[in-house]
Amino acid sequence: MMRWLKSLHNYCNKREWILFLIILVLVLRLPSFIMPHYYGDEEIYFVMGRAWANGLPLYKAMFDHKPPLIYILAGIAPTMLSFRVVLALVMIIHTVLFYKLAELFWAKTRPFLTYVSSLIFVVLTTLPTFEGLTVNAELLMMMPVTAAAVILWKTQTDTRVRPYNFLFAGLLGGIAWLFKIPVAFDMMALGLYFFVFKQKTIKEAVAWVLSWSFLAYAFAFVAPLALTFVYYYLKGTGPDYLATVVSVNLGYVSSWSTSTYTFNPLKSGLVVRGTILLVCTFLLYVARKKLDKRLVFASLWVIFSLFGALLSARPYPHYLQELMAPLALLLPFIFVAEKVMSWIVIAVIVLLGGLTQYQIKFWGYPTISVYKTYIEYVTGKISWTTYLNRFDNATRNYKIASYLNERMTEKDQIFNWGTDATIYNLTNRLPSGGKYIVSFHIRDLNKYEYVMEQLEINKPKYILIQPGSGEFLALTALLDHQYALAKVIDDVEIYIRL
Repeated sequence: MMRWLKSLHNYCNKREWILFLIILVLVLRLPSFIMPHYYGDEEIYFVMGRAWANGLPLYKAMFDHKPPLIYILAGIAPTMLSFRVVLALVMIIHTVLFYKLAELFWAKTRPFLTYVSSLIFVVLTTLPTFEGLTVNAELLMMMPVTAAAVILWKTQTDTRVRPYNFLFAGLLGGIAWLFKIPVAFDMMALGLYFFVFKQKTIKEAVAWVLSWSFLAYAFAFVAPLALTFVYYYLKGTGPDYLATVVSVNLGYVSSWSTSTYTFNPLKSGLVVRGTILLVCTFLLYVARKKLDKRLVFASLWVIFSLFGALLSARPYPHYLQELMAPLALLLPFIFVAEKVMSWIVIAVIVLLGGLTQYQIKFWGYPTISVYKTYIEYVTGKISWTTYLNRFDNATRNYKIASYLNERMTEKDQIFNWGTDATIYNLTNRLPSGGKYIVSFHIRDLNKYEYVMEQLEINKPKYILIQPGSGEFLALTALLDHQYALAKVIDDVEIYIRL
């Protein structure tokens, strides 16, 4: 026993920093383990997950526009707490992987920057400022990408080329792609660096692009998503899945700028941003021999991940999580860059960041208040009711759920016309208006007629109308003829079927 404890002690002594980072991740994430149901995207993922767990075909019987992996994780997790615990475990693994990447990055020249870089990573990926405590696809998808980066970086020390390393790296990226589409640009950056930028001449780069290693990388990256198409077609829901992953996502790219789901790369700014990306990539390629290879790698990854984060030009801060791993590698160069060319590269990236914020105006969320509220609650200074009041609409939603749960039988259904899907999860119900969970999906995709058909078939006992959810004339007419107002809770109207 003592021998085992001594071995454990020695093991921990050699890994004090990584153990510190893991503890820091857990401590900073403590508030998320007691947070109520409150966050819009999490609630949609959880509705999708419960639908999948109940055997409903995703995309045909329940809709959201992301690939399936985040919904499957939500379906495996029986509660919102366990869903957030899954995220915490993913981020612990991601932290270990990033530490390894930072170590490979800095160990031979400036080992101290391994600690700086990994600490920056933990802070940026955890603090609520960038929605680090909420389950989102960006946090989940970047862990496999960092793992791929570790594998690819280690290939530089191999004495001979091993295509299976590139195959495994591509496969990890393909798994990440099943969380969200923009991750393709991260994998594109990694591929560009290791197959093109590292080569001395264009001829060598072409040879590498035509090699078995590149073929293995590209094939493995595409394979997981391709297999999902095969799977859903065999399940009979292929057209719905294809329409969601391709046409809906293309429309989503333009919807913030155009207010429609019609793909418009000019009006959405995609062409302009794509041109800037191409120019920056070309200039970085030309200057690569005069720069530290690590700076080239980090810069290339940052600009491609920035492009991925800006695909839809939405100002949601969790989109920026796509940049955090490469940014944590890049930021230490501010302290060690010596060449003028290095400072020019850093200045250009800072300028791109400034222009992005000027145009997109990314939001930020309070951070200190989240931890202050958590401490007040766990120390008994505030009650659960007061704690709920600190979260948007949480008190309202819990009161509504309590009211409905006291009155509904197991077979009763509900329909919620609004942008907040929380009520479905608090009542353990799925939407009776068909596959669309929130009002903005129905509005954006113009599915009013479809919803009305489903309501006539399912005849929900309760229909909820949330304030600010928009006009739905056919639904109003249905309420006038077949429902009566039963209760109003914090401006949410609850109608009961006559």
